[in-house]
Amino acid sequence: MRSELIELLSCPVCGAGFSGTSPATDVLICRKCDYRAPIIDGIPRFVFVPEDQTARRTQASFGYEWTHFNDWSQSAEASFKDYFAGFALESLRGKTVLDAGCGMGRHAREMAQYAGHVVALDFSRAIDQAAANTRLLANVDCIQADVLAPPVSDGRFDLVYSLGVLHHIRDTEAALIGLVKKVRPGGHVRIYLYWKRHGWKGSLLAMVALARKVTTRLPFRVLKACCWMLSVLLWTTVVTPYRLLSAIGVNARDWPLFFYTKYPFVILYNDQFDRFSAPIEKRYDANEVKALMEHVGLRNVVVRPCFGWIADGQKES
Repeated sequence: MRSELIELLSCPVCGAGFSGTSPATDVLICRKCDYRAPIIDGIPRFVFVPEDQTARRTQASFGYEWTHFNDWSQSAEASFKDYFAGFALESLRGKTVLDAGCGMGRHAREMAQYAGHVVALDFSRAIDQAAANTRLLANVDCIQADVLAPPVSDGRFDLVYSLGVLHHIRDTEAALIGLVKKVRPGGHVRIYLYWKRHGWKGSLLAMVALARKVTTRLPFRVLKACCWMLSVLLWTTVVTPYRLLSAIGVNARDWPLFFYTKYPFVILYNDQFDRFSAPIEKRYDANEVKALMEHVGLRNVVVRPCFGWIADGQKES
């Protein structure tokens, strides 16, 4: 357990720091209230199986997803460029960053090239995969915890980002308020949220929402098989024709699923599982995202489309 990580952690009960690990039990011990967080396989654990049924399905869903779709090399670089386009990454040299909802750690891996210290957090067993995928990076630490109660000290991070996570949480605003507290004055928050669509694109999403009433209750193995069949269909009838159209100069960038023309098949497959598995799925328009960011106290908010919405805001200095 690195001392740099221990210095950033705070007790989820009283907010105090930790004194370090106990050699006898391999736990972090709160200096004030004696709260103890076990360290299992080198990862501090602040959350286990939730009592709430929806939260339990969400945790299990993402744990299953990122354990089975765990090859970061398939998408990490391209995905990172999409999510962090327009961000001054060089400004993070020597800085501290929180990846809130890291999944298998693909973005934490890329961020490690720029930041001084990256803390990658996830509340599912995906954190074990994230730890495996970042084990050779000395400036990345992993913790298992909930984004609704991140056990890290307030005001210590220069950037907090949460990509594809907050729209799967019942109280998105509460989660975002908590994350903003972790940012230093003048620091940044960047999030990704699903977008609302209108017209015929909205009708397609309405069909997806209807199917989700069934798919979010399926056993994961059954759902994974169904998503594979759907992905094969989409790849052959939609993505491949897009590639052919692009080759002859036809601009189809605004059409559904065009995004996948630059990725291998497995990314489409992964995303279909993601889309149909998590029990909560919220969607926003650009004004709603901007209002959300401003309501939690961020300024200089910028929202841009990126197969959803990327929103960046700055905490008051």
